[in-house]
Amino acid sequence: MEKKKLAVLIILSIAFIVVVSADYLSSQESVTSLNVISITQLPSPQLTGNLSVEQAIANRRSVRKYSNEFLTLEDVSQLLWAAQGITDSEKNLRAAPSAGQVYPLEVYVVVGTGSVSGLQEGLYHYVPQNNTLEKLLDSDIRNNLSVVADGQPWVKQAPINIIITGNYQKMLDKYKDKDLCTRFVNLEAGHVGENIYLQAESLGLVTVALGSFDENQMVGLLHLPINEKPIYIFPVGYSQS
Repeated sequence: MEKKKLAVLIILSIAFIVVVSADYLSSQESVTSLNVISITQLPSPQLTGNLSVEQAIANRRSVRKYSNEFLTLEDVSQLLWAAQGITDSEKNLRAAPSAGQVYPLEVYVVVGTGSVSGLQEGLYHYVPQNNTLEKLLDSDIRNNLSVVADGQPWVKQAPINIIITGNYQKMLDKYKDKDLCTRFVNLEAGHVGENIYLQAESLGLVTVALGSFDENQMVGLLHLPINEKPIYIFPVGYSQS
């Protein structure tokens, strides 16, 4: 009799675990599908341009006034590729160097209404592995981003804002030294930022590197994962002058 009771308890326990596990997996799938509204395949990046590296370096300036001229999907693709695009698919190397090939940075794009031909307004996450954009928010949040960025008006004026975040824990998992890892992540963000500057110059666009913003408000506005911290905002567009 005791053995039968034990067998019944075991069967019920297994059934409970299966049901709970199925519910959990289902909920996780649901959350994932809700987070990513849609996926946009970006055009392949161009590997040749009309401006030399030397000219881009000489001409590069920080510009804070932008015209209403819209960008193309090709422009956005080229900028994101310059920031974190794959440059060697066999070795999984990217456009900017990374300590230990950790690649702790993530790239997001805030797109304004009517600002990019072929791309609706919203918040997007760049996926280097397949050169796509994951749409995360379906609204123009430039005004809110400007408020978070200490009211800087050029944030809401620019057609797009490229945002760089860093996963410091990802670097810490490899190198263990917190101060060293912080330095590595921040240096890498600088590499990416310069690439954005030079690529913008090559495309006839302008930008400015912004580091003044409320970190907690930025995390909330972009719904960033708990392990990511915002580092940079790059408004990008055509110069107003």
